[in-house]
Amino acid sequence: MRPHHPRDSRSQMLESELRRTRILAVIAVLVATIPLLTAWANAPQGDTIRTRSLIIEDEQGRPRVLIGAPIDGRRAEGDAGMIIVDSAGLEPFGLTLRANGNMGMGFDAPLDAGDNRNRERINITANRNGGADIRFLNRKTRPAGYIRLAQDDFMYVDFLKYTADSVVHRRVGLTGDSLIRREIQR
Repeated sequence: MRPHHPRDSRSQMLESELRRTRILAVIAVLVATIPLLTAWANAPQGDTIRTRSLIIEDEQGRPRVLIGAPIDGRRAEGDAGMIIVDSAGLEPFGLTLRANGNMGMGFDAPLDAGDNRNRERINITANRNGGADIRFLNRKTRPAGYIRLAQDDFMYVDFLKYTADSVVHRRVGLTGDSLIRREIQR
């Protein structure tokens, strides 16, 4: 019997977290597209609807799903995408194709679940250079870690820890671990 190694449990925990994140992403996209598919299925055959923006409202007339190029003034000119807005007008989910070719999806925490100035917790991106990453932000809105497909085409898991005067960065990869301590410039 092989002895239990702490790295094994970390790997299992990361794999489990990645599976949950993928499932949440698929569910979010499916939930967001159901109204569109329903409208498309009920549309008269042969008709084409062309618009730069589509806003789906709830019963009270509040915008809840926004799709556009750009998205109703909430993204930069040239960007296209979709956001889901809660009943308070906050954006817990967004999907954006940037004019530069980067694709991103973001998931936000609810209000008062950390620093309300930036409620982002998970960002999934695929960049125009072929790289990709999943970024996790802590409740203080600082990056806590990444799962990353780097320039060398290897996968890495990066952990970040902030102290009063430095950032400690630990990278775990197939070729080994590295630990970097960087002083914060003030």
